Amino acid sequence: MIRYLLLVVFLSSSLSAVAEETAKEEIKPQIGSMDDSGRVDPDEYEFSNAENKLWMDNHLLNIKQAVRLHYEFEKTGSYEDGFIDDVYLDIVKINEDGTRDAVLDFFSDEQKQKVSPSNVKNITGNPVIGIYLQGDVYEMSRFTEGNWKYFHRQIKLAMADSNTSEHVTVELEGKLYQGEKIVLYPYENIKQKSRLKEFSDKRYEFILSDEIPGKLYQIRTVINDAENPAVPLVEEVLTLKSVEFATKVVAKNEN
Repeated sequence: MIRYLLLVVFLSSSLSAVAEETAKEEIKPQIGSMDDSGRVDPDEYEFSNAENKLWMDNHLLNIKQAVRLHYEFEKTGSYEDGFIDDVYLDIVKINEDGTRDAVLDFFSDEQKQKVSPSNVKNITGNPVIGIYLQGDVYEMSRFTEGNWKYFHRQIKLAMADSNTSEHVTVELEGKLYQGEKIVLYPYENIKQKSRLKEFSDKRYEFILSDEIPGKLYQIRTVINDAENPAVPLVEEVLTLKSVEFATKVVAKNEN
């Protein structure tokens, strides 16, 4: 069950079909698919590269002591006002079974995202990914007045079909690290793009690196503006900015 803790955040087993046209489709078994069980047999199902890297990987295995990961978030674009905020992931305990316990502060004030205990107790995956994507599908629902479950499902299907990535080099605290970028276009092949209005070309980029704690370096989403290509409608970027070990983390948590 441990390897599925991140999946529970985002890939709920209780979701039903979310649009009339998709409810009638025959869908091959997928990780967290919309069937009665909502699960697949990991011994029989061939996970895609994106599923393996984003959901199945033990992102926290390379964290051997208490650490604070500080991510900076910035939302910009012409569609509406943006904002800048912070995400703090504190790994506070290394459990005997190899899992980690964490504390996650995802944004502040009115932007603060809900984090349940299951998101941060006895985990192996980086919970920042799941919380970000859960917030993302709610935002897409707000933009389009569509059901958030529809966007949830389209992202899952895009992950299941993604087996390509590109090598990238990233910089963290003045050092260069080798990474991998995974790009998804969850809405590019849907039948009725008009329902999503100008938001149908949304692009999701994930940069991961085995060389940095927690493995997640960046999540970036972009919705282009067809009338003004130079300025996106909406762009969001969440980037790892600092890694602080042990005593510094304790000191910050005590204040």
